[in-house]
Amino acid sequence: MTSKFVGVFTTNSDLIIQVWDATLTHWSGIRAEDASGQSLLKVIPELEARGLTRYFHQVLEDGVVEVLAPALHHYLISCPPQTPSPRYDRMRQRVIIAPLQQDSSIAGLIVTIEDVTQRLDREHDIAERLDKPSSARPDLMGALEDRNWRVRLDAVREISQRAAPNAIAALLQSVRNNHRNFGLLNSALNVLRLTDVDTHSTLIDFLKGEDQDLRIQAALSLGEQRDARAIPALIEATWDQNVNVVYHAIEALGRLRAFEAVDRLIEFAESKNFFLAFPAIEALGEIGNSAVSFRIIPFLQDEMLREPAARALARIGDEFAVEALIALLNQQGAPTQLIARSLTDLHDRYEAKYEEGSYIVGLYRNSIKPTGVQNLIDALSTAEPENLRPLVWLLGRLDSPAATRALTWRLGSTELRSEILDALVRHGSTVTELLVEQLNADDPETRGAAVTALGRIRDKRAIPELIRLLGTDPELTIPIIAALTFIQDPAAMDPLFSLLGTPDAAVRRAAVGALNALGVPEMVKRVIPLFEDANPGIREAAVSIAGYFGYPECIETIFLLCHDTDATVRRAAIEQIAFLDEKRAAIVLAQALSSDVPSVRAAAAAAMSHVDGPAVAASLTAALRDDDSWVRYFAARSLSRHRSAESASELYRLAQFDKFQQVRIAAFEALSRIDAGLAGSIADLFRASGDPDLQQAVSRTPLSGSGAS
Repeated sequence: MTSKFVGVFTTNSDLIIQVWDATLTHWSGIRAEDASGQSLLKVIPELEARGLTRYFHQVLEDGVVEVLAPALHHYLISCPPQTPSPRYDRMRQRVIIAPLQQDSSIAGLIVTIEDVTQRLDREHDIAERLDKPSSARPDLMGALEDRNWRVRLDAVREISQRAAPNAIAALLQSVRNNHRNFGLLNSALNVLRLTDVDTHSTLIDFLKGEDQDLRIQAALSLGEQRDARAIPALIEATWDQNVNVVYHAIEALGRLRAFEAVDRLIEFAESKNFFLAFPAIEALGEIGNSAVSFRIIPFLQDEMLREPAARALARIGDEFAVEALIALLNQQGAPTQLIARSLTDLHDRYEAKYEEGSYIVGLYRNSIKPTGVQNLIDALSTAEPENLRPLVWLLGRLDSPAATRALTWRLGSTELRSEILDALVRHGSTVTELLVEQLNADDPETRGAAVTALGRIRDKRAIPELIRLLGTDPELTIPIIAALTFIQDPAAMDPLFSLLGTPDAAVRRAAVGALNALGVPEMVKRVIPLFEDANPGIREAAVSIAGYFGYPECIETIFLLCHDTDATVRRAAIEQIAFLDEKRAAIVLAQALSSDVPSVRAAAAAAMSHVDGPAVAASLTAALRDDDSWVRYFAARSLSRHRSAESASELYRLAQFDKFQQVRIAAFEALSRIDAGLAGSIADLFRASGDPDLQQAVSRTPLSGSGAS
């Protein structure tokens, strides 16, 4: 009879042997204790001479699976056949070298070696009887597709006999001896399954066997394998005489979400045996049967079992669980952090599953007492980092001055700022005074967060204090401008105008944006005198404001400032004239594009996307040869809008050869709207480049120009 055993060994990433199973010992005579911890090249010294080491390195480096076929490589480990063979003096072996994954990296190898000597002998015998050359079926898997039913039947029988109990036992024992590395064990078992080894039946056999260590490891592994076929055997294992086997069987049933095991798990939960009740309650939570939540609620009063009960109720609890959790929260000395995590998790589950998170919030707000609120506030100052967010979330949903004050005190917390801001903004203008107080806090982070919150709340009562702070702290200037932009009160107009002369361009742009958002009608009277200011920053700001609103009385001045002595003023004017609906804009832009400094030329190229005229496309096409990369970039972007056929050849050249990637992509995108044929050639070039940015540009750009198929 054909041997059903498969030999297995594993190595780490340095090819040091970790596991060497009993089957390999039986075949080769090399004991596990002699092989483990040794280099593979020392244990099998002929590997290098036979050129086989490259397969092992290939698997480690690329994560591929390599197969050494018996027809080509004959064997990996030289040893005699297990039964005499009329054809072979050395065992013929089918070898699979596969990576062992740990997280996202390759931690080592698992090598399965199958003795195929008898199978090959039998295939030769069958081939001779059927007068069919054996070379037509060099492999068992090929025999499965053979046209002759006898060959197929024989192959199926062969596969059905494949097992590797020695290998699986060695792997389980390795996990026991090497600090429970289940990631590598699961990876190894997955590889064995992919090579048609029946791991499930062997693990079940071990679970029912005499060796208690193997029973423990089998229970653990069956839980990790997530195979529901194991549930009956695991339930049976909960009557095992070894309490550790029972413990791990309970854990495994939870991982498998075994509804059939609920009654048995309830027995353990109510047994008061902490060692088994704890995992049983955890398992009930994992199984997710909400019908048993009322059986778990009483465990909240048991200090030993409170933690798993609260976690389980977060997974399966209903409104009665919410009330029970809050009743516990309302007690002196409550486990506040634990309850906060469970309540927020329960809320999230209701929101995700039923879109009824607000129902849980309502129950919470109606049931909590002053003692519960104080427990949350007290916990906020002592909580572990991972528990802070649930506390903030719960406090933020209470209409309690004490709760909101506690939250404002934590505004400076970097890791919680977003959650606290959301909570305070939800309260609206009722927290304005509290936030205004924090504008004077010693901590700059707290002051900044208070400014942001006041802007989001948009309460005009905050305007005087925000204006008072403007200019006193450079770090707060832009956040205050942003807050004033949100609030949009005319009282902010004068302070904002006072910032237009600042040398800080970012502050100047923020002030211009705030004034544009304010949009006070009489603002034009404040803007006109600024066109003649000696400070170029003020002239630039005036152009930006007047152009944004399109003040008719300012149009002529903006065109004149296209020739200002300061480049930043010229650039601002160039950016605006395209939106002023003036026929001469195209002419002025073309002049700037051909003769001004690079920053102004780039602005002109971008602005020409918004104007039409006979010279526009020609000017932009000429700009594709500009010395400045940003001029070329914006010229290509503008040509994409104009779809000028005369620019196709220049865009094609730019897409092929420009030194700057952003220019090549812009040229390709423009070309795709003008000439699909030329763009298709560029698309092929980009795909073959290996550059992810170029390849992404192709994937997002449809070819819609003339000639598109």
